[in-house]
Amino acid sequence: MDTMNAYDVVLLPTMGQAVAYRKAAATRGDALFGVTVSTFEAWVADLWELYGDGRAIASRLQREALLRVLCDGEQSCACGLDRVAAACVAEAAGLPAFEAAVADAGEGVLAGVGAAEVQVLRLVAAYYARLEELGLVEYGCALAELAPALPARSVRVLFEDAAPLSAAQQAFFAACGSLDVTVHAAGGNEGPVRAPEGVRVRFAFPSGQYAWPALLADIVRAAVDDDGRAGAGHDVPFAARVVVAASNPALLFEQVATELSREGLAVALRGRRRFVDTDFGRALLSLRRFSCAESGTAHIAGYGDIAACDVERWCRADLADWALSPFSGLSRKAAFALDADMRADRSIDRQAVRERLGRESSAFASMERVAAQLDAQGIAELVAAVHRMTNRSEAWRAEQLAALSAADRVASAAKLAGLAPAAAFELLERAQVDVSRIVAPRGVAAAGLPYPDVLIAGQEDAAALGRGACEVLVAADLTSAAYPAADRETAASALLEKLGIGRTDSALARQRRAFFALEHAPLRELVLERSLNDASAEPTYACAVLEEFIDCYRADLTATDDIDNVYSLPAALQEGMLLRGEDALCENRMLGAKPQVAARVAAPVTGALSKAARQLVVLPRVLQGGEVLREPCLSPSQIESYLECPYKWFAQRRLRLDDLDEGFGPLEMGDFAHNVLHSFYKHFAEDLGQCEVTAENMAQARELMADVLARHKALQPHLRTSVNRLIPTSEMERRELAELEAKLMAYLDYEAQLLPTFWPAYLEYDVAAGGAVEYAGQKLLGTADRIDVDGDGRCVVIDYKGSLSGAYALAVREQGHLGKVQALIYAQVVRRTLGLDPVGALYVCYGRVKRATGAYDGRVLENAHLPNMKHKDCMCADRPFADVLDETEEAVAAALERMLAGDIEPRPATPEACKWCPVSSCSKRKG
Repeated sequence: MDTMNAYDVVLLPTMGQAVAYRKAAATRGDALFGVTVSTFEAWVADLWELYGDGRAIASRLQREALLRVLCDGEQSCACGLDRVAAACVAEAAGLPAFEAAVADAGEGVLAGVGAAEVQVLRLVAAYYARLEELGLVEYGCALAELAPALPARSVRVLFEDAAPLSAAQQAFFAACGSLDVTVHAAGGNEGPVRAPEGVRVRFAFPSGQYAWPALLADIVRAAVDDDGRAGAGHDVPFAARVVVAASNPALLFEQVATELSREGLAVALRGRRRFVDTDFGRALLSLRRFSCAESGTAHIAGYGDIAACDVERWCRADLADWALSPFSGLSRKAAFALDADMRADRSIDRQAVRERLGRESSAFASMERVAAQLDAQGIAELVAAVHRMTNRSEAWRAEQLAALSAADRVASAAKLAGLAPAAAFELLERAQVDVSRIVAPRGVAAAGLPYPDVLIAGQEDAAALGRGACEVLVAADLTSAAYPAADRETAASALLEKLGIGRTDSALARQRRAFFALEHAPLRELVLERSLNDASAEPTYACAVLEEFIDCYRADLTATDDIDNVYSLPAALQEGMLLRGEDALCENRMLGAKPQVAARVAAPVTGALSKAARQLVVLPRVLQGGEVLREPCLSPSQIESYLECPYKWFAQRRLRLDDLDEGFGPLEMGDFAHNVLHSFYKHFAEDLGQCEVTAENMAQARELMADVLARHKALQPHLRTSVNRLIPTSEMERRELAELEAKLMAYLDYEAQLLPTFWPAYLEYDVAAGGAVEYAGQKLLGTADRIDVDGDGRCVVIDYKGSLSGAYALAVREQGHLGKVQALIYAQVVRRTLGLDPVGALYVCYGRVKRATGAYDGRVLENAHLPNMKHKDCMCADRPFADVLDETEEAVAAALERMLAGDIEPRPATPEACKWCPVSSCSKRKG
């Protein structure tokens, strides 16, 4: 039609459709001189500028920010009512029923509405007053005030492809007698219809989401096999050869675009992404969590003159996320170095980190200001920085600039409303940004293409493309989970219903219109996709509009036998179905393309070392004097670990699969306890002249223990991070430290009963005196926790433990394995180096239950001198104790031969051996 002669104003649902309408009219030769083509909202905004009272229309962000401030400032206002009020205002502002309710709520005369709902209406009244002060007006109120202000001249208005008019639109047109309004309703309000003549319908059923990208790639390849490009001669500009309507277009684009571009196809994206999913959004929020996390200083009793460390509750992973982002200005090497330093030191001061970042990163100052308070100047500096990132793609820069623009809009709204930064960031985290990009084949300029081969868009954007916009349209994710048909019942909708303001549209009607538009977009083929299973491998169900579409091809809707199949399709729609399973993992990951085999590598044999690698099973050691010992040299704890399970030893001791983070666990607590007990006995002998703890000197012992604990706690923040410091950074950890102190103090009572005829003579004794000694045919080094002696040249080796199990007792050998041997190895070495006669190798627990276990000569030591011990499991009474030491050494020698021969087969001696093993996927794992 000649629109110039028919209408003065043409209104379309989106601005994109308005632009497309103008282009189509120009193609047809229709003159649009004097014709306004726009959206209803933009047209009203223009009219308000011409005929309004000079106030500006408030934006959505300004509305939400102002309501949040008003709600926070009202003590009686419940949390979250601001969002209810914002939804009510957006839907009903300017409607007589709503405005009357707002006025009545202020007078206290509103009936039939709950107390919380009255609060919402009063909040709206306060919001209106605040808008008046700021020279702003709500869109709905402007619409209501605009009708009588318009000049009395006839204006012909066409609503094209229109959804049902809202209550505010209906009221506006009813009040404007000079407007001659024609509404062309969007198709599909009554439900789907059969696809247009000549358009083939096919169904795609990937078994799950892992199979969908590869199946889509197959669909695209088949669609572009035809040489010619379509689109010439159509009223609607051609959007792409293949259009994909997806519930998450950005994710699907990332999954398929790169591979398809390698095959010579141009792939474009049009959609929206959450602000928090953009690179800038992730970087900003990570830095905010680091910079603005709650902090406080925890003073732990006993620090003395040394200041308590600043205990701050910030996550090092957040700092790493920011450092590795493009917005940190750090190289990857510098970012990883920063991460390693932070993770290795749990006591690090956050201000020191800030100072380091300020020195190393040129972008940190701007980013921190934005992260702290959405600083507008900081945002401007970051915008300039993004423009300078010419090594990044134009599409990437456009997306980050859109995210920065969103941050700037929130910052402006927050400044206008006086909104606190924390609340402003809540608004920002809910924001979405438009994203569009195109990946073209190598050597092809994307700007020179008339249209891409593939366009991936959201369902709403794809539905707005118009009829004949593509050759093939793929409607993806047609499940009830992705597109629920029920309208959400909210507090706002419930309140408006009470006020007589009902919905004029519904979720189901919107989906019907979108599906109708998608049906009519392709020229050749419509592909409808539904994964048979969701991410949890649960079966999916078709969305309501897909079921309605399927019903269009059924002869008898009351029967079920025609759709009684796994796809729920009648025979007429089963032709040409596209199926793909998830079993072909490599092919699916390669989008169905045949993987290129560069080389075939034999799978490594678990639990075995190659002949070439066997010489490296134990690495050379550097001794205390700097001498390099190239012969195999082991410690008793290493040997014990190998006996527990060769593969566990290899993973823990040889590969050293340690956590990068400084910890607060059994290792750190064990080292702390060992150091405290060593220091205690050292000062007990040197300062007090006492050899052993007894009932008589218990008061002195406790006083000394309290002093030692205080000094060792104070020392922890000042130790090197490599020595397993024990630094609490939370209330829970402080309680654990206090419990450990109490256990060590209570341990003195047990010590007063243990081995009364022996006394500690060697503390943290280096059995090799800085070098290495011979044991089981190999070199050995290590430090025994304590060696007690008596007046007859006998000794007992003592190893401190925080907890004990049955594996430490001698009787475990009756089950066919050696059990714990560390103390027995030390006893044998002490027998040779010190000339003492070992009569016991004990593991003594300072933990919750004070007890001892291990092995001892029952002919020498009395049971009464070993309290709280299962003596029958530990006593060696029928033979010399030296025989036990010799048998142990022989068994260890055989095991070490296997180790040095490369035997690292998974062979756990007990289920306990698997408890702390880092190899969680081991096939021999027990327990």
